[in-house]
Amino acid sequence: MKTLKKDLGQSTVNTFTRIIQTLLIVAIFFIASEAFSQSSEVEFEVYTNSASKASRYLMADDVALRDCPSVQCEQLTTIGIGTNVRLLAKSERPHTINGITSRWYKVKMGPQIGWIWGGLISQKTMVSHNNPEVKFVFGEAGFDFKGNKLYQVRAIKNGVQLDKMIFKSDRLSNDMVALEKAQKTPKHTDVIVLSNKDKENNLKPFYITFKDNVLKKSETVIANTKTNTKPASYSYVFCTEDEN
Repeated sequence: MKTLKKDLGQSTVNTFTRIIQTLLIVAIFFIASEAFSQSSEVEFEVYTNSASKASRYLMADDVALRDCPSVQCEQLTTIGIGTNVRLLAKSERPHTINGITSRWYKVKMGPQIGWIWGGLISQKTMVSHNNPEVKFVFGEAGFDFKGNKLYQVRAIKNGVQLDKMIFKSDRLSNDMVALEKAQKTPKHTDVIVLSNKDKENNLKPFYITFKDNVLKKSETVIANTKTNTKPASYSYVFCTEDEN
């Protein structure tokens, strides 16, 4: 009899545990779904509105160029990361893939014309101060399983990805991303400044450094000055998350 009661009690505990696990999975899915539905559209200017802003770079490799604005359309070819394309037109409706909402864009690449999805286009492209062949492309990267919005920075050179970094942020846009001036950075190092906003809407910058083909995230930049008769010289100490 005691054994039966023990088995029944254990069965009740197991059932309760399974219910809790199921509810947690449903809650996580709901949070992620809500985040996806509230995603703002990644949108670009087209050639008819602005010739200069219509020139863009791709931030993904093997991007499908299609004959119409849909994943069901025929694939004409694939385009490599860092390729420059001209945006000619955009689809009437946006399309959400992996939490990123964007329209399809009709592009021209050399003699070829086709459609690519806008979520694979760099929202901001910066050229390295140390090597003009190196470019940094920035854009959205969807959401993680907890519903946190993700962004990405990739370093590319001549159609090859050198490094990639994905990070989360709730309040970041391409106008808050900039490459620091060369005279303000350490030698042989590029510094990307990302001005994130906190819940009180105050700017809280963090940094991504690029040196020796490696991207690293830094929370602070400390400027040290030396007092002497000569003009002040500056050196920077980058503190990574692991060091804080």
